[in-house]
Amino acid sequence: MNRITISLLLLLSLGSLASAQPQLGLRFASNLNHFHRPQDNDLIRGWFSTGVLGVFVSSHKPRSGFELGVNVVYKNFDDKGFPNLPAVMQDFQKGQNAGLTAIEMDFKVGPRFRGINPKIGYILGYRFEAGGFQEPELQQINKLYLSLPFGASINLPTGFGTVGAGAYYVVGVTNVLKNPNPQNGQGFYSGGRMRAINLEIVVTYGLRK
Repeated sequence: MNRITISLLLLLSLGSLASAQPQLGLRFASNLNHFHRPQDNDLIRGWFSTGVLGVFVSSHKPRSGFELGVNVVYKNFDDKGFPNLPAVMQDFQKGQNAGLTAIEMDFKVGPRFRGINPKIGYILGYRFEAGGFQEPELQQINKLYLSLPFGASINLPTGFGTVGAGAYYVVGVTNVLKNPNPQNGQGFYSGGRMRAINLEIVVTYGLRK
């Protein structure tokens, strides 16, 4: 799906949402991360998970909706800070030790079919700390990153709002390493991109009756 198609879908789904029911939500999630073609840039080949805690505002009409939020992404890799939670923040290859501390702005939009909500969007993030991505670690990690999430969520009504779950495939647009191949000069956009499967549980509270 090219950028023009994605932009058109975003604009169509945002149409006439100003009068929709706004909700405040909490997101509890985990990203199952891996690198695309890791062998090209000496990146680690094993999968690893990072915990995600976020808050967002969503607005929905019967057939469309969007959400805008902020996430904190975390996995300890140097035995400092908060301990890792099993499965939620874990390396899945023996001897691997990757870690990440980041903050993200998350925007998703899409149509609605009853309680099912397919979504696409953008994730813009900033890595405060990142380590263990490369073996050996010879190059710097890009602080800023951009990703495209594709997936769906299901939300069930409650007395206060909704509870739900979602699954997304997150495709990294920007390169993880600052310059993975200095000889060819391709720089920021060449190779070494991170991808992830995002699994989330969400709780929302209606802001307007």
